[in-house]
Formats: sequence, C-alpha cells, structure tokens
Amino acid sequence: MIPIFSETLLKCTQCKFVTANLGIDDDALKMIYNPNYFNGEEYLNYLQDKDIIQLNFEKRIHFIEKNRSDKLPLRNCLEIGCAFGFFGELLKKNRSISYKGIDIVPEAIQYGNRVLNLDLSLGDYLEFSAPEKPYTDVFMWDVIEHLQFPEKFIQKISGELASGGRLYITTGDFSSFLSRLQGKHWRLIHPPSHLHYFSKGNLIQLLGGNGFKIINTTYPPVYRSLRQIFYSLFILGKRKRALFEKLINRLPEHWNIRMNAFDILFIIAEKS
Repeated sequence: MIPIFSETLLKCTQCKFVTANLGIDDDALKMIYNPNYFNGEEYLNYLQDKDIIQLNFEKRIHFIEKNRSDKLPLRNCLEIGCAFGFFGELLKKNRSISYKGIDIVPEAIQYGNRVLNLDLSLGDYLEFSAPEKPYTDVFMWDVIEHLQFPEKFIQKISGELASGGRLYITTGDFSSFLSRLQGKHWRLIHPPSHLHYFSKGNLIQLLGGNGFKIINTTYPPVYRSLRQIFYSLFILGKRKRALFEKLINRLPEHWNIRMNAFDILFIIAEKS
C-alpha cells in the first residue's frame, strides 16, 4: 500500500484498491453515526428531504423492474444501511413481498418501525443470523464505502442469497473522470465516514470472486435538494458558516436539481 493525497488514503499497488489511511473500531463508528449524522453533520436534514430521496428510489425501482428477468421473483428482500426506511416504504407499496432493513443508527430504526411500520433492525449485519429462507434481493444504497469490512459483507450476502438472487450496489467510482480530474478534492473523499474507495474494476472483481456475475452497470442521475447541495458545498466541514446558514434557510425546501457527474456507479449482480 502506498499513501496518496497527502497520506489521506492508501492505494494498493497491485489491485489499485483505495482505502482511508486510518484505523476505526465499533466505538468510533457509533460516534460517527450518531443522531446528528442525518441532521446537521453529513446531511442537512435527511427527514426533510424525504420526497426528494424517494424520488431517486422510485427511479431505481423502475429501472430494476424494467431490467429484471422473471426467473426469480422479487420476494424476500433485505436492505443493508436502510436509514429511516424510505426505500423500504416504496418497495413494499402495492407489492406482496417480505422486506427487512438493517442499520446502526437507533433513531433511524425507531422512525422506520414506528412511523413507517417497517421491519427494521438495529445492529451490524455481520452479526445477524442467516434468514430462514434465502433472500431474493439485497440492496446496499451508498453503503459499501462506509463499511469496515466490505468483503465480509459481500461474502455473507452471497451465502444468504438464493441461486439467481440479486445484489444492488451504488457507490462512488474512484476511477471516474471527475474523481481523476479533481484528485484529493473529489467530493466523495471524506474519511472517516467513507472508508473505502472502489473503482468499477475492483468492485466487479470483488463481486466475481464471491460468486456473482454482473448483470448491469450504469451511472444514473440523482436528484438533490438545493439546500443539501448548498450545505455540502459551503457549510459542511467549513469554519466560516454563519452567512451561508442564513442564506440556506431562505431556499425553498422542495427545490431540487437533477444531476449526473457520472461518478456514482450502480451495479446489479446476480448470485451464480
């Protein structure tokens, strides 16, 4: 491993995989993913952006259904890193399926259980027992880059998916043009919340080594609220924020923009 970007990251000279140059344990993760993570830290106000977040999920569900084969119906679903359950709420709408979500943020799990009436569980997926019936579909939306041990997650998912079951992953593509152009200033480089930085190639290699074949890779556009965009650009991690905080409060909550920097990779893989 060699240090890059002022030793912020480490890069493997052979496989080109990139990881954050730091160690992190379970206690540190709990401090990162505290109640403020979704309200004032990583996100300005995640709950407030529910409609816009679900708009992105609607587009993904439509894409999945349009491109899914009929040999294994969508039946027993797991979402890892489900947050408040916004995706699960949409997925279950007008569908007779089993859905379970897992996350490590207590407040998010409580909201999904009580408000959305979903089956959400608090904890580390690696510590959960295998399901009674194999999963048909597992979803990881912008999650794999946050994990301490991504390969262990992929291995466990592979063991719990039915033959022909599908795994859906979105994550930043470290090999994208924008990432290479911006270098250490790429917006998705921010440890300790983002611990791993995948390229399309090494993510495909990881999946292939664990019994998956790639069904589809694409770079879909996403919708973002203007408030969240403004917050990420001018407030998050900045020292001088008072003026920008006043300006952001004047932006209408529902305003959003469709964006595509072609650096968010969406992979659908099938268990062989």
